[in-house]
Amino acid sequence: NKRTPITQLLGENYDAEKFSAFFRNALQGHSISFETRINPSRGKERWIEVNLSRVNIESGDMVIAVARDISERKKHLATIEYQSHYDELTGLPNRTFIIEYLNKYQDEHQPRRGTKPQELVLLVLDIDRFKEINESLGHKLGDFILQEVARRLSRLTDEAAGEFVARLGGDEFVIALPDIELSQSRISAQMIRQIVSQPVIVEARKISLDCAIGIAALPTHTDDSARLIQLAEAAMYNAKSHRLGISIYDNELSDSASERLQLVTELRESLKKNHIKAFYQPIINMQTKALHVETLARWQHPQRGNITPDVFIPLAEETGSIHKLTSKIMESALRGCAGALNEGLIENIAINISPYCLTNSRLPDEIRRCLEKYHVRPDAVTLEITESAMMSNLPAAQKTIEEIHALGLAFSIDDFGTGYSSLSKLKHMQLTQLKIDKSFIIDLDECENDSAITNAAIQMAHGLGLDVVAEGIESEEIWDRLQLMGCDYGQGYWIARPMPIDELLAWIDDHHMLLKSADR
Repeated sequence: NKRTPITQLLGENYDAEKFSAFFRNALQGHSISFETRINPSRGKERWIEVNLSRVNIESGDMVIAVARDISERKKHLATIEYQSHYDELTGLPNRTFIIEYLNKYQDEHQPRRGTKPQELVLLVLDIDRFKEINESLGHKLGDFILQEVARRLSRLTDEAAGEFVARLGGDEFVIALPDIELSQSRISAQMIRQIVSQPVIVEARKISLDCAIGIAALPTHTDDSARLIQLAEAAMYNAKSHRLGISIYDNELSDSASERLQLVTELRESLKKNHIKAFYQPIINMQTKALHVETLARWQHPQRGNITPDVFIPLAEETGSIHKLTSKIMESALRGCAGALNEGLIENIAINISPYCLTNSRLPDEIRRCLEKYHVRPDAVTLEITESAMMSNLPAAQKTIEEIHALGLAFSIDDFGTGYSSLSKLKHMQLTQLKIDKSFIIDLDECENDSAITNAAIQMAHGLGLDVVAEGIESEEIWDRLQLMGCDYGQGYWIARPMPIDELLAWIDDHHMLLKSADR
């Protein structure tokens, strides 16, 4: 067999001084182990692990080298390393890479005494309405849009200058711009926003895009890498919520934006830990006393206490958590009330649904599976959606509404009277019920205008073939007045407050016992 000299085998990896030291140490009795690459005359480059040990023979001491091929292990480790630092969908660096990059940048750019530290500007970019686009067009096309945005951002960055783009997660991207002044960052952000906002052509469809960008800088705003990302995100949320397009972090928005960002994080965590529960409020048929219930989401935060829906629902909608929240509440409601529904103790259960969920093409199948799982009749379920939200999302939601209606579920428009809806739009929604907003009901016995508006709404709804629910009944006098107007259903604290499922089931038993006593 032809022997290959080690210098030839190792090729450019051969370091005479290093390998001589290995063998000298081995001859002194030390156990030596190292890894190196070899270049066989034929085939691909391989990795080997070499163990050197001294042995004593008659002619003296010698070193034996035992080599093991570890190429597959190295390949596996390289894959793990890549996956831990890069996003699979876009191929861009991920959050872990960003943190390591920022830490390294700080280490390499420590200012000398008396010199101004070099600034690094971090931009966090969020695609507007991406959740809606993703759900209405499907995840495959949504992924294509994310990949296209990644390509556009990559073309804008200069790696040679230390700039890079990364995917933070979801529809958020990060652009790092080293060695530029914070005052110049808005110009860069405007250029980036202009490029990203150009339409994307997907399967012959022209999809309009827009984005919000938040900006923060090292060390101007913080010298902590993870904190820098949070501050840039806070600025981005400020740009998004106030429709600014671009926002540079400053201390004035620190408290509110940081609080909001913290609440978003806690919302996601609470969904995982089931801290958001389904509560139920009874709705009574004013003529027959038959019972319906409305399902309401209640966030029982372990530190902050009860957080009201008007705080966390908009957060869930904006961040895309609304889909998971809706699924959890729907499943909890059908699971908890299935027995009472099938026994006829409850005629109908109403579940609030966000218009953002109605752009989800998978929602009808999800509802169907949930109904089948708990053996609940479709006609025993009503989906409630607010008037104002429905008016702004009707076109995108229409197909989903039709598919859900075909399953046999009913739709109710909630908070009627606050959303400036037109009758021409209402007739396309296939409604069965209209709920008059409590702002018109609370002072019904004292305010003639509220009384006139409520009466007109009841007559109009009946003319359209809709049942009417009055919410916000807080006294027997208001109940009686609504009965005289011909209102069909009543809901409010005078009847019962929202309650968890165990209290609801006990309340239902008491309600039916009272009905039986009244019939005797």
